[in-house]
Amino acid sequence: MLLQSKPNESLVQKVMDEFSAATNLCSVVTDINGKEISRMRNFTPFCQKIRSNPKYHSLCQKCDMYGGLEASKIGKPLIYKCHTGLIDFSVPVIIENQLVGFLLSGQIRDEEESSEVNAIQTQLTDWKNDKDLMAAYEAIPSFPKNKVTSSAELLAIISNYYLAAKIETELSENADAFVVLKKNKEIEENSEVKKAIKYIKKNLNRPISLAEVSNHVYLSPYYFSKLFRKETNVNFVKYVNHLKLELAKEMLANPRLTIDHIAKNLGYSQTSYFCKLFRDEYQITPKAYRESQLTSSSKKKISRFDIY
Repeated sequence: MLLQSKPNESLVQKVMDEFSAATNLCSVVTDINGKEISRMRNFTPFCQKIRSNPKYHSLCQKCDMYGGLEASKIGKPLIYKCHTGLIDFSVPVIIENQLVGFLLSGQIRDEEESSEVNAIQTQLTDWKNDKDLMAAYEAIPSFPKNKVTSSAELLAIISNYYLAAKIETELSENADAFVVLKKNKEIEENSEVKKAIKYIKKNLNRPISLAEVSNHVYLSPYYFSKLFRKETNVNFVKYVNHLKLELAKEMLANPRLTIDHIAKNLGYSQTSYFCKLFRDEYQITPKAYRESQLTSSSKKKISRFDIY
């Protein structure tokens, strides 16, 4: 996982620690499935108790995942209520146009019972029957609405303009030669092609043309097309589609993302066209690929136990 590599993990943890210290709010980073991948900073005693219970913890992770996915859809921080009624907010982390996780904070009691903040998970539980949990809940502080909104915006700025930029810079500096389809031959040192590939990778979430990229590197479309094929051993359109489809395979591993959403998120206006390209590339439909991955994942879980 990109956020869990040692350099990035340290960076993310430091950023979230500083955010919590500045705002007095909790913070945690999760992967796209809602699983915590950082330490839980400033968590309230109530939330610590809730997450220590496997049943409630599962609902917490669902809230984290749903909140993050909804935030990624609208392209801005999402403020919502978790399954216990506390106000949380989520900010997606997008690295090189790939959704890699979520920054989460909140754990604020809503004394005003604001109707503007919707519940992200409506499944009812019996936690209110526990006197210790209720006492811990009543001790949770509340914050003014403007402070919640400002904190969410601050976390978005951290994610979009610092964290993502810092990680992308590190990736660029430490990346291997641009070898995706070319076998046993490194791409020659050509600044225009390198610049073009970097531009392509940053724009995989929308349609991108040969003319646009050639203009970006100040070459004529004809000359750029020949140079690109020479350096990569593949034509421009096939190269771009290959990168998009490789990203699609990663996105298909998340069952919460519909195939239509994945197609649109990769810049394909027609889902049917995306499915055709995927089938031509991998000899399997996106739906069948997803099912095979889920089946494989289930078998791995079963294999952990001895069956006689």
